[in-house]
Amino acid sequence: MSYEEDIKSRTGTDSFKEDRLNIPILKYFWQASPISGARQKGIHKFLRKVAVLDNFSDYELRRFSQFLHVRNFHPGEKVFLEGSGGFGFYLILSGNVDISTSGVDESGASTQQLITTLSGGEYFGELALLEERSVRNATAQARGQVTLLAFFKPDLNELIERYPVVASKLLRSVSLIVSRRFKAVANELKILKERIKVLESESNEENK
Repeated sequence: MSYEEDIKSRTGTDSFKEDRLNIPILKYFWQASPISGARQKGIHKFLRKVAVLDNFSDYELRRFSQFLHVRNFHPGEKVFLEGSGGFGFYLILSGNVDISTSGVDESGASTQQLITTLSGGEYFGELALLEERSVRNATAQARGQVTLLAFFKPDLNELIERYPVVASKLLRSVSLIVSRRFKAVANELKILKERIKVLESESNEENK
């Protein structure tokens, strides 16, 4: 069972919130202060560097951080599995995460094909926050020791209820990121189609 499936099974129970960050407000803002020596490795410093959160104020980052779950992963441990229902959005606090899809090799045997490896400060799984019935199109797996900050659909619902302005900014930022990624994929497809036309034209010329 993946981490996401495990925590999904605990939705609505007391254990769901057990691994949430619980940083006292004074400690949090002390770490955020420019005179704090710990600011280089504090949660606020990390969140401030995450692109999807760059329009948040310090106060909004503090509120958002209260809903984040922290989890350490062992090498090879699955965050979520391809084909499973999307449930969370993940920030990589430290370590590397492999994103892969299932396929078949030349012999017809099933295999995992690595798409990319994400590192500290990057994020993944954001579509789960936007789609009602999101389905994972890849598997996320820890490469080595990994620490993730996770934000799940029930956390979003609670954030909307308690701090709607913060939730609105988060959803707007995530939507913009997703839109940019779709545009990038569309541009890549356009380039590939043009390249295929050139190759087909060259092939036709050679066959004449």
